[in-house]
Amino acid sequence: MAKNRTVERSMEILQLVSKSENGLTLQELSTKLSVPKSSVYVIIQTLLADGYIAPYRFNEKRYCLGLKIFSLGMRYLEGQNLVEECAHYLNPLAEKYHKTGFVGVLEGDAIVYVHKYVGQGAILASCALGSRHEIYATSPGKAALAFSTKERQDRIIGKLELQSITQNTITSKEQLITDLKLTRQRGYALDLREHEQATVCCGVPIFDYTGQVIAALSLTDIFRENEDYISVAQDLVKCGKQISKSFGFTDRYFEDEMNGNQMK
Repeated sequence: MAKNRTVERSMEILQLVSKSENGLTLQELSTKLSVPKSSVYVIIQTLLADGYIAPYRFNEKRYCLGLKIFSLGMRYLEGQNLVEECAHYLNPLAEKYHKTGFVGVLEGDAIVYVHKYVGQGAILASCALGSRHEIYATSPGKAALAFSTKERQDRIIGKLELQSITQNTITSKEQLITDLKLTRQRGYALDLREHEQATVCCGVPIFDYTGQVIAALSLTDIFRENEDYISVAQDLVKCGKQISKSFGFTDRYFEDEMNGNQMK
């Protein structure tokens, strides 16, 4: 399908402006797009008139996103239901790997399960909807915590009282912090028989359009000696990214992480 070049440039301008904290000038947009200022100017005037961009409040020669974009984004997000969106992607994955899928949300220092789907052939599915579990001993809990802001992490970890649930449970805050760093590096958390002696679980975070963690997904079942848990986790990471994208999240947060920056 042929693309309309003006529409495409308009979208590029909106994307560039959205990534700039202090807005962009006409010259900066022209340079970034490798397009003459006169061409950019025409598009800018149209976007200004329609409310998609606006003059930056501290410098009218710089442009930022307008209220129309915010309004459209809110209308989209209002149409998204967290559980339904997660279930749409998670349930087929639970079927593929014959496991139980969970969606959990952080509540204080615990993870609360708000969705559960038992895939055909799954053996263990003992956790009930609405049940609360230790954030440091579950993969969705660790996934949500690992990708939360540094301030939120410090606040939650500072209040934790880590207790042994199985012989594999993390019981020191130093060990937990190390585990969270590893989770951020690889993109998923593992519960290696830490909450239930017989189960292994992998979990990934779900982000909203601001880059904040709003939930976590997990797949769990009994421990199997020769199972390829890395493949399961990698598929779950893709699933988590798809869901996060539907809530407006972009991979620039992952790119920032790879460059050594903390999520804000």
